Amino acid sequence: MAKEKLVTISYLGGSHGAFLKYFIDKFSKFTPNIVKSPFEKNGTSHNDDVIYSGKVVRDCFEDKDANVKNNYQVRDTSTPNIVITVDHESLMNFTRMFFTRKSDIELDSAYLDVDDTSATFDHVFSKKYSDSFQLLYGIDINKHHSVPVSVMRDFIKITFLDYKNNQTLTSMNKIKENLSQDVETISLNDIWNTDRFIERMQQISDALNLGLVLDTDAVSLHTEFLGRRVNNETWNRVFSIIEALKKEENMDCSKLDIVEQGYLSSWIEQNYKFVQTPLTRKYFSDTKEIIEYVKYYPNHYKAMNPNLPKFNNIDNPFHLWAKNKNT
Repeated sequence: MAKEKLVTISYLGGSHGAFLKYFIDKFSKFTPNIVKSPFEKNGTSHNDDVIYSGKVVRDCFEDKDANVKNNYQVRDTSTPNIVITVDHESLMNFTRMFFTRKSDIELDSAYLDVDDTSATFDHVFSKKYSDSFQLLYGIDINKHHSVPVSVMRDFIKITFLDYKNNQTLTSMNKIKENLSQDVETISLNDIWNTDRFIERMQQISDALNLGLVLDTDAVSLHTEFLGRRVNNETWNRVFSIIEALKKEENMDCSKLDIVEQGYLSSWIEQNYKFVQTPLTRKYFSDTKEIIEYVKYYPNHYKAMNPNLPKFNNIDNPFHLWAKNKNT
């Protein structure tokens, strides 16, 4: 017997709420089959030619201008709910998608147009991060929609260093605090792995009675979804570079995008005591250059890094972000 409404999917923008809606609507035995593909050229699942059953609803926790809806609480508690979660492990590639995926018919992207000297952005980016740029650099990005590439890299680095003030994670923590026990969650890392995704969706289907039929067609669709992700071919590139650094092996860094550079810089500062990465246009060309940089970093420059909220698991009294934020 068909149901009037199967489930509501709640999520932060960019975390594949549209794909999850399509997947459930297509493979539930309570809904008609969907023939059209959901995918757009930028990898999103926003094809508005798809005819949905209306029984699977998605609801973003923020609107297109990053304004919070319903104080990060699930709005419809009368039906089963799934919430997509973002954590530390998925933060790098989530952030990378956020800044490298272009707009489409539904998505107002915070795309960064980066060249050798500058990073240019639009109102979506400036609305979300204007306070941070004013605090950290004294730049009003509502007036100037471009900053030096070195500044953008440094800003991205700090968002990865200071998890307490990372907007994605602070929003996610508020969402999790508001969840009731009967809400099912699925992490981005589960969504980004076919085996884990199919296993988790079967568990959710059993718990919420979604009637999912997860056959080879479901596996094939998810495989296609992964292949269409922006950055899919370089998904683990920065993590491979970090492994090379740990082994002191040489590896090319010249093709890293601005988010990967920011993430790698945060890793360097977290793992090499008293070292800060340079504020320069040109980034490290390979891991050999990074190893040389940290090895010969002058002793008379070494001091407790003000970018780090903690040092040896103790609150860092020199943490400039916290000091400035409280003034």
